[in-house]
Amino acid sequence: MATPKEESWQIKRRADVCTGTGLAFADREEIMTRLLFKDGEYVREDYSLACWDEQNLDHGLSAWKSIFHKPVPPEEAVKKESAESLLRKLVAKEDADNVNAIYILTVMLERKKILVEKEVRIRDDQTKVRVYEHKKNGDTFLIVDPELKLAEIEKVQEEVVGLLGGRPPKTETVVQFEKLVLLLMEKQNLLLFPRRAVGGEEGITQKLAASFFSLLAGKKNEHYAVSVKVINRYETSEQWGDLVETYRDLLDRIPQEIRFQGLENPALEKQLATLAEQEPKALDPEVVRTPFASDRVTDLREKIEEAIRAATRYAAL
Repeated sequence: MATPKEESWQIKRRADVCTGTGLAFADREEIMTRLLFKDGEYVREDYSLACWDEQNLDHGLSAWKSIFHKPVPPEEAVKKESAESLLRKLVAKEDADNVNAIYILTVMLERKKILVEKEVRIRDDQTKVRVYEHKKNGDTFLIVDPELKLAEIEKVQEEVVGLLGGRPPKTETVVQFEKLVLLLMEKQNLLLFPRRAVGGEEGITQKLAASFFSLLAGKKNEHYAVSVKVINRYETSEQWGDLVETYRDLLDRIPQEIRFQGLENPALEKQLATLAEQEPKALDPEVVRTPFASDRVTDLREKIEEAIRAATRYAAL
């Protein structure tokens, strides 16, 4: 029996040839597709109408008729449908935290008539799995329906907007977060931006990490302009380019994540505001970490803590 995760993250490619005869499908030919469950996984089979009728096959879990279209070059597909490319990217990650965003993207593509719902299955645990087919290339998408409530849908839609490159306006939670980062930087100002910099690779690693936190704190930070120049200087470097890309990714994702956490937990804004009102020297890093204990941001926390170690490495030199 497949696990829920295995059933949640699957795209089944449409075949270019008939499963029964091995003959290639013609462009715009009507074909039959059936979905089976074999050896713990979903299996898709595509047949020409003649072969389907001749073999008198059963429908398996589900079956449907569709039109075969000659595959569109991948480059063209990505240019036309950024929502589609994002959906495929999230499915490929196999991260259960993305189930809501995957569902909203699927609905968006259904409304654009890019995906067509073919079947709804109910698992033993009563979870709904919706079977979609791509109207042009025929790929089958197996999508878990998280049955979001109205309030949840709005939050996830904002998340998807962010993932697609849109920038929703800052919430008060994000504003308070920036204030808190600013105070933490003030507390460690000489450690992050020493009067006498250490040279070599250690110095560049530290400088990039410190610049990252400077940008995260926002334009009110006195080191912001210089930090922009530092990040830009090393973004094309063969040695440091990947690190700069990581920091740019964090600068995009962290405010979005803070925004979503604030929507999930309205009390977070008050927690951050209370911390941001303290004197820098009174801030306890362990207390600051407490509001961000969600499992959802484990990977972000790990990257941030790695950046903290890099930014404060002068303490160990």
